[in-house]
Amino acid sequence: MHSISIHCPSIDDLIQKLEGVQPPDLIQLYGTLAIKEAKPWAIYLSQRFPDACRIGMASQRHISNGHVKSDGATLILSYFEKSHLVHHSAAYDSNEANLSGENLFAPFLAEKEEKQANVYIVLVDSKDAIQDEFFNVSQQHDLTISGGRAGIFDHENSWVLYQDKLYQNQSVAVGITGKYLMQQRDVFVDNIAIGRRMLVTASEGKVIKQIDHLPAQQIYQRYLSNGEKISITLANRFALTAVHNNVEINAVPLRWESDGGILMSEALPEGASVKFLYFHPAQSLHSITPKIQHLNEQQPDSIFVFSCISREDFIDGQPTDKLSLLNQVLPLHGTYCFGEFFTTQFGTRIMQHALTYLAVNESGCGLKREAEPIQIANEDDSLAPMFNLIRNAFQDLEQEHASLVISKDDAPEKDPAGNDWLHDLQTGLLNRFSLLGRLSNKKDIFHLAVIRIRNFRLINQQYGYNTADDLFAQLAHYLKRRLSTNSVGIEFTCYRLSANEIAVSIHSDIAPKKIVRLFRNLAEDIESQEFSTINKIEHLLTLSLSVGMASAFDELGEPLCEQAHLLIKASEARRFAQINNQPIYWNGDLQDHATSEENLDWILKIRKALENDDILAFFQPYYDSQTGEEVGAEALLRARIDGKIVSPAFFLDLIKQTQLYAKITLAMLSKCERILNTYPNVHVALNLSVLDFKHYATLKALREFFKRNHVNGRLTLEITESESIQDYEWISPIINEFREAGALLAIDDFGAGYSNLEKLIALNPDILKLDGCIVKTIDTDEKLRKLVQHINSLAHSLGIKTQAEFVHNSAVKQRLVDMKIDYLQGFHLSEPLSESEWLEQYNDEIN
Repeated sequence: MHSISIHCPSIDDLIQKLEGVQPPDLIQLYGTLAIKEAKPWAIYLSQRFPDACRIGMASQRHISNGHVKSDGATLILSYFEKSHLVHHSAAYDSNEANLSGENLFAPFLAEKEEKQANVYIVLVDSKDAIQDEFFNVSQQHDLTISGGRAGIFDHENSWVLYQDKLYQNQSVAVGITGKYLMQQRDVFVDNIAIGRRMLVTASEGKVIKQIDHLPAQQIYQRYLSNGEKISITLANRFALTAVHNNVEINAVPLRWESDGGILMSEALPEGASVKFLYFHPAQSLHSITPKIQHLNEQQPDSIFVFSCISREDFIDGQPTDKLSLLNQVLPLHGTYCFGEFFTTQFGTRIMQHALTYLAVNESGCGLKREAEPIQIANEDDSLAPMFNLIRNAFQDLEQEHASLVISKDDAPEKDPAGNDWLHDLQTGLLNRFSLLGRLSNKKDIFHLAVIRIRNFRLINQQYGYNTADDLFAQLAHYLKRRLSTNSVGIEFTCYRLSANEIAVSIHSDIAPKKIVRLFRNLAEDIESQEFSTINKIEHLLTLSLSVGMASAFDELGEPLCEQAHLLIKASEARRFAQINNQPIYWNGDLQDHATSEENLDWILKIRKALENDDILAFFQPYYDSQTGEEVGAEALLRARIDGKIVSPAFFLDLIKQTQLYAKITLAMLSKCERILNTYPNVHVALNLSVLDFKHYATLKALREFFKRNHVNGRLTLEITESESIQDYEWISPIINEFREAGALLAIDDFGAGYSNLEKLIALNPDILKLDGCIVKTIDTDEKLRKLVQHINSLAHSLGIKTQAEFVHNSAVKQRLVDMKIDYLQGFHLSEPLSESEWLEQYNDEIN
């Protein structure tokens, strides 16, 4: 296919320029014409090209062969070779927007699925802003739409064209259908929301009288010029943005009123909560250049542009900024609108101050071409960094404010002047503690995704901890950039949960299937990306992910999970995805997904187990690798529920969100204390997580324990989840206090994804416990064998002993013995034993 455009100042010029032109398949007419002036144009086109599909609308400006025109009309003629067109028109009623949309698309949807259009161009005339409900049908049927709302400043004389007639309050749609048709779309919005929320306290039609009970002009002057008068031209760059009745409205100042009010481009009703929105193309010009370069390589046949009338992206008719970049791909054809239509993963949105495009290719081959680089103006003086800084700073402040609702009782012991405890110090993301606070106290999270890098350990092993940490930071940046694009259009927050897990909370009320599809596509894109890292030489690495998604409500709006439990359910779904080798899993599809009643049932069972002394300690011995003698045993949590011994895997994630977790730790400490006092030669290892060190009652109990008991190296504190330690300066004095009281320190699961090797070693542990992931295959994997050997040598050179977990067969055991790993632990040597079984075995060995 191909398209040409013709700009005609008058109808006589149109008649002259169309001489000898071949009949097209599609005609788009965009004119700076009142409805009466446009009628002769419509009549002539119907006579000149009676077989063509003819659509159009009133437009204050339009684009002909890459040049912006503000007089006459632009005619876009498109010729298709392998595609055909379907078209329809229907009345638009703002009071029945949903029904209006259904009526417009009904003939298209009546066709068989294989005959439905690949993409639609939709034009609408309406005196008021288009209601989002108009495009409900597109969300229900996954329709892809480009287009916009008719717009000349004289709204009473705007129009749309369908075939030979001009209409007002009407919608027009053209569907393009083709087996080989390919389409690409994108949207660029140059705005940044600034400042606090304000209230419209008086308005009349499109005139805002008062904001926060002050004259609207006074508010603009106060914030933009410290009370001095400003021009309407300057004010035009600062819209007011609001969401009213689920419709996003961006109203641009058009004229100062004599009574202190402001005539706006859109009506903002009394009671609307508004915020300043600053328009400037520099804010994202650099970031979109790679996208346009990618489009250039795809060899589109035609590019149709639908841009907002408020955009000043031309000088003397020549395109500037993003319009100029697009014009380097192909000469552009299009129009300016009073609201641009763009389809995201979640349906079609009515954009404001946006530049959207539809690029069409009939070949369907998808082959890239060698293309000249897109040229961008000199950016030495670009304001883009400043705007990005402002945007991200405001976003950080809002997200931090949402997390600061955590109660004081739950906050860790930390300098109250700072909020570092809310952030991951390596990536700057909010951390698990921040997420838990928001889940417990703010009711604004509809979905939560937990993303784990499955090959994080392997990257650690092969390239080192700094490389792995760098890749995590790159992944976080990629996620934030992709989710921040206007083509996605969701509110979100990212958190670092652990060394290899990132969480994304979604604050937009969107159907679960849409969110799941978004993250499935996102995961596929990430896994196809090559992430670059420098370690003497450049390495291009790929990431393997597993994703768990949890929603508070199902597709029908029925409660699926309490917000406070979203992290538990998302983690459960992620584990299910990884176990079953699936890229993503949703909590609504879990066969035995726990309801809030089931979660409460588990809490009640654990509380009852605590009351009945049914929180048990099982003991798994570990042995000297050279002599084979038992050295000690690790105390492992179990619970007796309904007469059965239950692993903590079934309840610990849930219990960690409650005060019962601290009571479980204290119960395990009590059992270890009794054994240490009864058997003076026994050595016991007790697991403690970072949460234990942050809990006041647990810390107090540990300090009292060491005052009562002189353990003299017989109690080892195993720090689990040590990859989540962020503030080493805070935890080091606590650990040193317990070591001075006679405890030994072990770092558990070493090699399972740490990104702070140097800081962990700086804790000066007595024992490094090598995680099973790097131990279990050393009998067959030479690289892992070398890794274990190097860790062992490093530890011994620092005076640290090593202990291997997951010793599951004789071959692995022999390798570890040969390497002179100090201690061995695993099912091949002994399964976890009940307290009575272990003590009986211990007594037999002594006797």
